[in-house]
Amino acid sequence: MKNTIFLASSMDFYKELVEIEKQLELKGFKVDIPYSAQTMKKNNDFEVAHFKGVFTHKQKGGFIHSNFDKIAKSDSLLVINNDKKGIKGYIGTNVLMEIAIAFYFKKNIYILNPIEDNASFTEELFAFGVKFINGDLDNVS
Repeated sequence: MKNTIFLASSMDFYKELVEIEKQLELKGFKVDIPYSAQTMKKNNDFEVAHFKGVFTHKQKGGFIHSNFDKIAKSDSLLVINNDKKGIKGYIGTNVLMEIAIAFYFKKNIYILNPIEDNASFTEELFAFGVKFINGDLDNVS
């Protein structure tokens, strides 16, 4: 079996995240996804509005901690970053934190799509050594 990979994205992209999970599993990867994505997948409901405001801050903190643990146990992190709110390759605050955790634990970090040229965190991503794969999952190892 190939490496273990954790998938991260905005909740708005969880439907595609689950599709990518299937594709990577077919390639032999062990894939882990966030708790909230697991819940959406189990319910076959990817409408973000159905999940916003449902959990307490304490529960959300627990989910974040759980994701950090999963990243620590994985070999790699793949960020699914589609366009959102007019932003090319959107990466939100939680995902940026997950990227930082992956960097801290010396994981391979893959970003699915290019980001805005003027993104405020571009320098950090390059410092973290992320690999932009331009939508090609064959570039994940």
